[in-house]
Amino acid sequence: MKKNRPPSPRLAAIAVRDPDLAEKDRGLLVRAEHDPLSYPRGEVSVWWATAPYLLRPGAAVVGLGVGAWVTGEAEWYRPSPHGAGATMNDAFGRPMQELFDSLHSALLIAWPIGAVVLVLMAWMYAGNAVSRNKTARRLTELKDRCVQPSDLNDDARTLLARAQQAKKSVLTSAVHRLDLIDRQHNDVALPRQEWEIAAALREYTRLVKAEPSNPKGGKVAALLDTRRRALRASLDGITRRVSALESYADQVAQADDRYRELQQIQVLTDGSDEVLDFLARTARDDLAVAEIEGMTGKAAAVADAFSVALESAKEAAVVALPTPKTA
Repeated sequence: MKKNRPPSPRLAAIAVRDPDLAEKDRGLLVRAEHDPLSYPRGEVSVWWATAPYLLRPGAAVVGLGVGAWVTGEAEWYRPSPHGAGATMNDAFGRPMQELFDSLHSALLIAWPIGAVVLVLMAWMYAGNAVSRNKTARRLTELKDRCVQPSDLNDDARTLLARAQQAKKSVLTSAVHRLDLIDRQHNDVALPRQEWEIAAALREYTRLVKAEPSNPKGGKVAALLDTRRRALRASLDGITRRVSALESYADQVAQADDRYRELQQIQVLTDGSDEVLDFLARTARDDLAVAEIEGMTGKAAAVADAFSVALESAKEAAVVALPTPKTA
C-alpha cells in the first residue's frame, strides 16, 4: 500500500505545455518564457513603433534637402561690369559663390541618397513591427495551451508539483530507460496526464478566484457554499489522479530497486569463480612458503661456500703475489 507522504517543501511546479503543440509553437513559448522582455505582450501600432527610429535620420534628410535649396538659391557673386577693375566683390564673392556651387552640387547628390536610405529604414522597422505583432498574436492564441505556475493558487501549484515529480521519477528510472516497463507508452501518456492535470488545476483556480470575496446575504452565502463543495469535490478528483500517478512512480521506484539488486546479485554470482580461484591460490601459499624457505637455505649454503672460497683465493694470492720489499 502506498504511504501518504507530505510533498517536499522544495518541490516547485514548472510551466506545462500542451503535448500536441507543434514544435515551432513549443519553441516560441519556451523562448517567450525564458526571455519575456524580447516578446511583446500585445500588438502595437506599426507607425508609432517605427516613427521614433526615423526622427533623427528624417531630420538629417530634411536638412540635406533644405541645404540643397538654400545653396541653390543663394547668389553671392555677380561679375563686375565689363572693363571695370578688380573689386572686393571679385576678391571675396567669386570664391564664396564657387564654394556654394560645389556644396550645392554635393547636396543635390546627398539628399536623394539620404531619402532612399530613410525609406529603406522605414521599411525595415515597419517590417519588424509587423513581425512582432504577428508573434504577439500567435502568443495570444497559444496562451491557453500553456499553464504557468503563476496561473494557479497554492493548492493547485502543490498538486501540479507532485504530479511533475512523479512523472520525472518514472522517466528518469533505469527500468524506463532500458524499456523494461513500456517506455514508448510512458513517453506519450505521462506528458498527456501532466497536461490534463495542469489544465484542470488552472480551471479550478480560475473558478476559485471568481468567487466574491465578501458575499452579501444568506442566499449568496448558501450558493457560495454549494459552489465551494462542488469545487472541492473536483479538486479531490484531481488529487486522486495525482495520487494514482505517485503510486505508479512508487511502483517504478521499487522495480528500479529490484533491478539494481538483481544487477548486484549477477555481479556477485559472475565473480564467484574468480573468488574460488583466488582461494585456491591462497591455499597453495603454505606450500610456497616451505619451498621458498628451502631455497633460502640452499642460497645460504652457497653463500658460505663462496665466502670460504673467497678467503682461500685471497690467501693463494698472497702466496703467489708477494708484496715487493722496499729498499
